[in-house]
Amino acid sequence: MSDLIRIRREELYAKGVEETLARERQLRGRRPEPPPLSPLRALLLSPLVHLPLAGGLAALLVWMLINPHFEDTPHIAGEILLVNRDPFDVEGTVLTLGNLEVIVADPFVRFEPGRNGEPPFGGADDLEAGTTVEVMGAPDTEIGEDRIFAVAIRPVTFEDAVAIGTERPGAWAQFALFPLSAVLIALALVAAEGVASRNWIRMVQRSISGAGLTLLFSLLAYLPAGLVMTVGLHVFESSLTMEDGFVTADTMKPVPFLVFSACRSIAWACIGAALGLGMNIVRATKVQLRNSVVGGALGGALGGAFFDPIGRFVTSSESLFANGAEYGRLVGLVAVGACVGFFVALAEHLAREAWVLVRTGPLAGKSFVLYRTPTTIGSAPESDIYLFKDAELGPRHAAIHRLGNRYEIEDLGSRAGVVVAGRPVRRHRLASGDQIVLGATVLDFEERTKRP
Repeated sequence: MSDLIRIRREELYAKGVEETLARERQLRGRRPEPPPLSPLRALLLSPLVHLPLAGGLAALLVWMLINPHFEDTPHIAGEILLVNRDPFDVEGTVLTLGNLEVIVADPFVRFEPGRNGEPPFGGADDLEAGTTVEVMGAPDTEIGEDRIFAVAIRPVTFEDAVAIGTERPGAWAQFALFPLSAVLIALALVAAEGVASRNWIRMVQRSISGAGLTLLFSLLAYLPAGLVMTVGLHVFESSLTMEDGFVTADTMKPVPFLVFSACRSIAWACIGAALGLGMNIVRATKVQLRNSVVGGALGGALGGAFFDPIGRFVTSSESLFANGAEYGRLVGLVAVGACVGFFVALAEHLAREAWVLVRTGPLAGKSFVLYRTPTTIGSAPESDIYLFKDAELGPRHAAIHRLGNRYEIEDLGSRAGVVVAGRPVRRHRLASGDQIVLGATVLDFEERTKRP
């Protein structure tokens, strides 16, 4: 049995005992410094990274859904059933392919080699009944929806002709491009922020309301976007002459090309603004709403500016059949999605005045901008800052209030309390750089205007 330790009365009340106990209490209350954040984790949790990535992936999905049904210039193929070399109502030769008539006016038609290396036709005189051909044409509603002007013709195998067919895609893809892009990009941005903050309940709520409102606003934005595109088409068409023949993005004259590209950029800015409005009009502050609308408009404008230059300078080909806008549309759509995500995040980043950075736990590296007053912090999903997997945290643990140009944190009657700069507080004025401890979670408070 060990010897008993006896403490005399004068030793118990000695001056050094109180100092030792105070130092021990201070050491017990001090928490170890949180480990530094991984640069990769901080990068991935930054809205400037994950929002553009989410927007770009959503736009890629739009392209995959839309492109097979999109018709830039009609492509049809089949066996020539009838050749009329002396039509009474048009100049040239009229070919009958299925239910369509193809008008071939020799000076304005390019005869190209087949996709498998077959030699090109020498001219309209080589086109005979029974020959299988692939035709790229320009529709003209003035002469009937069942007629097209041939722009390029090339030989094709019977199997390829059957695969291509003579049925022209419907116009629904052109109509669905803007609203579908807006809705999927908005959903992707909401989902990305939900994954970053792990607040699945709020993500679902925002997705349901945001999808419907984004669809509504993007349809309304069709009016200004359509008017702007109509102006661009008018400028483009008024610059054409009979000698120009069929004009693509790579052969368009410089001035009409710039005007048309600018009009497309403005049209996408309208859609981007509608996207930002729809995704944040519910449960957002005025500052958040302003940031998302401005960011969406800027992103749409910049992304839309990529559409036509891609076709002119990157994907242009000597073959008219290879000059479709699918790759320009791919790059343009992805640019729109990525730019919308980036500018929404950038607008919020530049406009933020105060925020907290989570230093520990599953959300370490995630920043929360203090838009609301008060901003509630707790373990309940309804909290503005939802800190899950912290058993010491209450459902509504604390709140940060903005009072004029200063911020205060308040303990909402929590069991574990609130510690700021190592001291327990009930209500405390925050300064930039303060470390806040709530339960097992450590937050850093930052202010833009107060940060040295």
